[in-house]
Order: sequence, then C-alpha cells, then structure tokens
Amino acid sequence: MALVSTGALALVALPADPDGVPLALVVGWLVILVLLAAHAAARGLRTTRAVPTVPVLGLALVLLAAPVLAGFEYDAARDRAQHARLEKQLLDRLGEADRTVARYKTSGYAGHESAFSSALTAYRDLSRDHPDSAAAHKVPARLRTYYRTVGAPFGKGDYCEAVDPLRHLLTVPRTMGTGRVPEALAAWPAPRLATSLYGCGIGGLGTKDSSTAEYHLTALLEEYPDSPEAGKVVPEVEKHVSFSLKDKGGESPCDATSSLQTLADQATSVAKADGAPAATVTALGRQADRAKGGLPTKTWNCALDAYHDKDYAATQSRMRDFTSRYGKDSRAPLARKYVIAAQVADELPAAGKVKPTTSSGGSITVTVRNDSPEAVEVLYTGPVTGSFQLGGCESCKRYEWADTLNPAFKPCPSGRTYPSKTLRLPAGTTYFLHKPRSGSGLGGSPATDTVKVRGGYTYTECAYTAKGFGSSGIDG
Repeated sequence: MALVSTGALALVALPADPDGVPLALVVGWLVILVLLAAHAAARGLRTTRAVPTVPVLGLALVLLAAPVLAGFEYDAARDRAQHARLEKQLLDRLGEADRTVARYKTSGYAGHESAFSSALTAYRDLSRDHPDSAAAHKVPARLRTYYRTVGAPFGKGDYCEAVDPLRHLLTVPRTMGTGRVPEALAAWPAPRLATSLYGCGIGGLGTKDSSTAEYHLTALLEEYPDSPEAGKVVPEVEKHVSFSLKDKGGESPCDATSSLQTLADQATSVAKADGAPAATVTALGRQADRAKGGLPTKTWNCALDAYHDKDYAATQSRMRDFTSRYGKDSRAPLARKYVIAAQVADELPAAGKVKPTTSSGGSITVTVRNDSPEAVEVLYTGPVTGSFQLGGCESCKRYEWADTLNPAFKPCPSGRTYPSKTLRLPAGTTYFLHKPRSGSGLGGSPATDTVKVRGGYTYTECAYTAKGFGSSGIDG
C-alpha cells in the first residue's frame, strides 16, 4: 500500500512542475504513510517470532531516508523547471522586441520613435536585470541589428533623414548602461552623423526659403569642428558662390540673383556657429562678401532679361528693385529709364524694340499740351527716354467718344492756354504714353502715340480725354 501511494504521488509530481505539487496531495500521502506505519507497528508488537534487529533497523533507515532524498531531488528538479520557465519568458520578451524592430525596418525610425524606444528598453532590462540569462547573452547581436535598422537612411545616402536616427543612436549607450554596448557599436554613429550633417547641409546651399543648410552646417561646426567634413564646408560654399557668379555656363541671372542672396545669408549665419574655428569663420565671411558683391550685376542682368523677353511688368518691378537696392550704382540712372521704357512698351509694343539710354536733348522742338481736365503723366522713349507730369486744364472738358471718331476732330484748339512742356528731341521715332494720374476721380485709360521726328519741323503733342478713354494726338 505504501508503494502504491508513493507511486501515485510520483506519477503526479513528475516531471517536476515549477509550481510544485498541490499541498493536499502531499498531506494525504503523509497521512497514508503514518497510518500504514501505525498498522505495521501494531502487528509487530503482537507477533511472537524473533526478528533480526539489524536488518529491520537498516530497512527502517532506508525507508526514512528515501522520502527525504526524493524531496531534495524534487526541489532541485522544480528549481530547474522554474529556471526554464523564466528563460522562456525572457526569450519571449526578447522576441517581442525583435519583432518590433523588424516591423519598422522598411518604414524606418522617423514616426516610430516610441516603438524603437520600447524595444531598446526591453533589451536594456534583459541585460540589466537578468545578465546571466540566455536572452541577455543574445542582446549584443540584437543591438547590432537595432543599429543597422535605425541607421538605415545613412546607408541609402539619405543624409537629411539620417540625422535624427543617428542622434538617437548616440544616446543608446547611456540608455543601456555602462559596458552593455560594444565599443565599436557605440562609436558607430558619430562619424556618420558628421557626414550626414554635411551632406544634408550642402544640399540646401543656395536654396531659397530653406533652413537646411544653415541648421545642419551650423550643427556640424558646433558638434564636430575637427571632423574632415567640417573642413569641407568653406570649399563647398565657395564652389556654389563661384558657380552662381559665372557669366557663362552657370545659372540664369535671375536664378543666380536668388542663389547669391541666399548663399550670402547662409554663409553669414553658419559663421556664427559656437566653437567654429576662427579660420572657418573668416573664410565664410569672405564668401558672403563675394556673393553680395555679385548681386548688383546679376540683379541688373535679370531685369534686362525681362525687357528682352518683352515681360514689361517684370522689367518695371526688377528695375525698381535694382534702384532701391543699389541706388548709388552707376547703372541706377539707366534702370530708371528702363522703368519708363517698359511702361511705354507695355502699352505700345513697338517701343520695346528700342533700348533706352541715358542720352538727353536734341535739336527738334516738340511741345506737349494737356487738353484734359485731368492731370496726366507723359512718358516717352526712343532716341531719348524720359517722363514728366502736366496738370489738368481747368477750362477743358472731356470729349464724347463719338466726337473723336469725326475726321475733322482736332483737340487742343487755338485760343486757349494749356498746361504744356516743350521737349527738344533728336531725329527719330519717339513713342509717347499719356497716363491719367490717379486720384483725380475722372478715370480714363492710358493713351499712346508714335511720332517720327524729323529736322526742320516743330511738333505739338496733344493729350485729351474721351469719356471712358484717354487719348492723344500729334500735330506736325
């Protein structure tokens, strides 16, 4: 009976479970053994046969020692089972972290920062809290995978996208704790971050409305001032400035204007980097000055291109910008002439064939009168270019449009005094534009006239206003 009960207990208890054998089962087994022992003792006391003492005592000791030894062995087996269960749990945690890293391998670190941080925390906890576990021994290999996955944009040459992931990798040794990241792995991000800051920064050089160059190149000079990449910043800026300054084989004048202004601003900003070498700061300042020095000519050529392309609105805007920025430049007076010529050509396209000059004066008299109650601005271009204003004629009136269609219609009749100005022009074709001055409240549209001025004649140019329209005429 004792053997049967012990066998039943062994059948339930083995193999050892981490949680042990139910207490009720052990108590029941002990009760059975006690009852059997009591029964055996009672029978032994009633027997009259002589029993050898030594064998009986030996058997008794064996029977007492067997359960004790079995108990110790069972505890050891249970410890092994508990350890195996813990190892499985730790490996499961490791696997979960591995799957997290693998899940975002394609999409990358950006936008999934918390997921990667969670995986890293799992690796840290395994290494720190269970350093002798099988899972902890696998962590160094997992960290190499982690670094490759997070730093993948660098391997693809996507330097701008690589900056933030590489910055994160720099923090991994601190997160993991001392000695838990191999030295070679801990040193991996820094040189690649310097390369990424440089690559991303130069990609934004000369690009308007972009802070990429300023931010990343400044960070490079502040964080890695002695790196090979930091030494390449000035030559790269110089190369961009030289390209934009080229007259042939470089950018168009308008693109060059934008690039040079941006490069000047960027070089000036990057030169303010904390801790940047003095030689670098000086060289960047020199490149900023080079870029600024090329701006007047490129701005001028950009405006000329607009005139040559018959974009007269752009010509006016760009030439005005030139005179505003570079009023002391020797080309500023001619720029003002181009503004006038562009306004005339915008209304009278034939005038666009003439390149304005700063020439003035001539020998042929042309008198311009204003037969309109509205003040006018008179602009003209041809052999000479200029403009002036005439006040309104108080005794004059606006003509009916139908009257102007009559072949006998003749504005500026004699017997009246008109606001006027006398010009002296050289021979050749002069194009006139009469613009009603804003603010008069009378309205009217600009009017044009073309005058072929020849020697030996005097000319009278008459401006008048038809209701809803502006107009002008010429008398030779």
